[in-house]
Amino acid sequence: MDEELDPDDGNVNSVLAQEFSELLRILRRQPDSVIMQLSQTAASDAAWLNRPAAGGCAAASDRAEAMLDYFRHATTAECCNFLQMVCLLCEDIPMHLESRLMSVSHAWTSLSCSSLNGLFLQVRTLNLPADYWEHYKSEVAGLLQRRWKRASEGLVKDVQPDKIWVSIRTANRARDRPDQTPEPDGDYGWPESRLTLESFLRGCAGKVTVLAGQAGSGKTLLMSSLGQQWGPIPSSQLFVLLEFRQLNLLSAPLSLSELLFQHYLPPNGDNDAKQAIVDYLLSNPEQSCWVLDGYDEFQKKLKRQKVQNEPLDSYKPLPVADLVSGLLNRRLLAGSTVLVTCRVRDVMDLDGLSDKVGQLLSWDHHEIQEYVNSFFCGKDGNLGADAAEVLFSSRHLMDMSSLPALCDICCVYLQHLLHQPQIPPTQTQIYLAAVAAFLSLTEFTWSAQTLHPAELCELSRLAWGGLEERKIVFLEEDIPQHTLELSLKAGLLSQVEFRRQDGSLVNAYCFVHLTVQEFLAALRIMTSSDVSDAHLKKRFSLKTRWTTKSDQKTVFTDSLYLYVCGLASSDCAPALTLIAGAAGLKGAKTWVQKRQSLVLKLLEALCRSTTLTGPKILQLCHCVQESQNQQLARQVVSVRPTLELRNFWLLPSDVDALVFVVNSVGNRGAGLDFGACSMELECLDALSRCQHIRSLSFHSRKYGDKFAEKLSSILPRFTTLSKLEYGLTAVGAASLASGLQNCPSITELNFSDNNLQDEGIGHIADILVKLQNLVSVNFSDNGVSVDGVVMLADALCSCNSLTQIYIRYRPVYVLAGSLIFILSLLWISRE
Repeated sequence: MDEELDPDDGNVNSVLAQEFSELLRILRRQPDSVIMQLSQTAASDAAWLNRPAAGGCAAASDRAEAMLDYFRHATTAECCNFLQMVCLLCEDIPMHLESRLMSVSHAWTSLSCSSLNGLFLQVRTLNLPADYWEHYKSEVAGLLQRRWKRASEGLVKDVQPDKIWVSIRTANRARDRPDQTPEPDGDYGWPESRLTLESFLRGCAGKVTVLAGQAGSGKTLLMSSLGQQWGPIPSSQLFVLLEFRQLNLLSAPLSLSELLFQHYLPPNGDNDAKQAIVDYLLSNPEQSCWVLDGYDEFQKKLKRQKVQNEPLDSYKPLPVADLVSGLLNRRLLAGSTVLVTCRVRDVMDLDGLSDKVGQLLSWDHHEIQEYVNSFFCGKDGNLGADAAEVLFSSRHLMDMSSLPALCDICCVYLQHLLHQPQIPPTQTQIYLAAVAAFLSLTEFTWSAQTLHPAELCELSRLAWGGLEERKIVFLEEDIPQHTLELSLKAGLLSQVEFRRQDGSLVNAYCFVHLTVQEFLAALRIMTSSDVSDAHLKKRFSLKTRWTTKSDQKTVFTDSLYLYVCGLASSDCAPALTLIAGAAGLKGAKTWVQKRQSLVLKLLEALCRSTTLTGPKILQLCHCVQESQNQQLARQVVSVRPTLELRNFWLLPSDVDALVFVVNSVGNRGAGLDFGACSMELECLDALSRCQHIRSLSFHSRKYGDKFAEKLSSILPRFTTLSKLEYGLTAVGAASLASGLQNCPSITELNFSDNNLQDEGIGHIADILVKLQNLVSVNFSDNGVSVDGVVMLADALCSCNSLTQIYIRYRPVYVLAGSLIFILSLLWISRE
């Protein structure tokens, strides 16, 4: 067992004292039966047990206070036992408090099982001899504590479920949509509300709950944190935490019992005890909580099946995918609590199975700042403030840092390279420098010579082999000893426990983050002849965000092709040549140049394609941006002068990629059409750097008034903007008008199909005369009255440059004569 606390240092009692008021409030809400059970954990001669109250019996409130006061001064063992019982028996304990109580009591328990003995003997709900559970529950506690210690090693910020934000998403209970069409936004429905993780996990007992998030959003860390707290369901008698990355290594069929006792619980022990535990769980499935972490990494995706209600045979060996499917379909341990984590795109596989779906939200500016401050806390000088300033000045560093795992990588990078004159312009080049920074273990000045080419060559071989074999967990024999030691010390690899088929525990290893493995695999593609040109072409394809149920998904790789494009940049050639030379390639420089040329030719073919959907066009822009190739960027726009994007979520990094492409065409300009794409206000900060927008369309009412206000502040920066379309309300029209009056290059406005009404029409009408180059306007279907039409007509009379006006208005008889007179006066057409 890992030692966390000295049992004689009084920490358990101190925690109770610190939380006295909160615990008293909780205990006062509990039934008398719970207070009586908690009382039995005290010594039989405790004075307060027999203290009478007025009327001859102890009042529950007074008894609770006396009980807390007693255990505050009791021995560490007694206090630990009491706190564990509180977590087991009491309802409505806030997660942050429960986490603290279970953490301190379990940490002490890892040194002494005497409190566990007392705990199990006094739990009255089991209907099973306590000694059957004693060995296994203490082993599970130790296992979960070890897992948490490894997962949390090096953390600079506490995991606080009450400060981690989740958006609720609509759980699709339909088993299948026959048309196989994507969800409206390309992800999984629109966020319905925002709440903390602590609140999200409440009420999940007996249900199937899905927690989605991007790679690096902290799903695995959070599950380890829940495990060391004994999970989100404290009343469960068995908490099972399984990782799909390890389940991938189980090839032989196995029964539920074998899954438990060979790959989770210790395999040694009395067979009768094992059987009794399995029998108990089958009879009382609500007493178990199953956490299945990382479904996106599972090689055997769940098959879409017709609804089957008959239960599975728990003693029959089955493929591990069938056991997982049985838990989710409620054909195995129906009534148990199941919590599954995955990436957003994989939520679709769980349609019809989940009762509740939540998505971890990315870190905002404040949370990034907080993490950077914590990381650099205690270091020399103003390093933290300097690092934060550099990080927020780089779009790539800031976007990476919105995910906790990548924020840590960025901090390591900044720690080594903070005083470099320029941050690399692409994510790929940042990874190249960051990996070198990890391997250096000391302060150094970035150059290709600091890459540790031999180590990178070996690590890239391991990473690429893993992706080819569809695995991200590696056994010790897979990695050369020197490389393993250096990578562990540097923090590029992390250690996990893996239980073999025979039940023995062995050390296994995985890369610190999946994108690191993907980057290193891309490095192998660009520096080794082991990967043929044909194989590269086969693996080179754009991902779409509109994932459908019928898709044949590749194994958990999202960014491999992106890093390949980034490494095709001429700026990466010196580093690639060094690594290729370390791999034994003769004529490494020439070979690297040919490989880079091949990647650019593949990109060029995609740029010329006329069949790409909006999401793939966006991914193409990301690839071109990573390559830093201006010629390719111009080809993207030459084929599609207006980049049309429809109905999916956009991030600031997405807009940044679009800006790179649009800016490549110079004064010729290009159009951006965001048709009902959801985006946060921060996306407009990225858009403000676009120098050559010819046309801009936000023709959807979803953008709202605040969006219009933000857009109005940046419109004057678009000196080449000639056409604007926007979905407005009257309030939004006032904001947008203030910005439009400073856009003399505007020639076309389209505000049709909105709800401007007279007030909104008035705001726009006031600034029309200032747009001296205005040629065309469209105000159709805006709910205006007769007065609004008159006001608009008066304004249009002052616009001498107008040649086209579109006013589709009902009833058509309103002011018909006036309109005909005005239109004839201006020599314009009416539609």
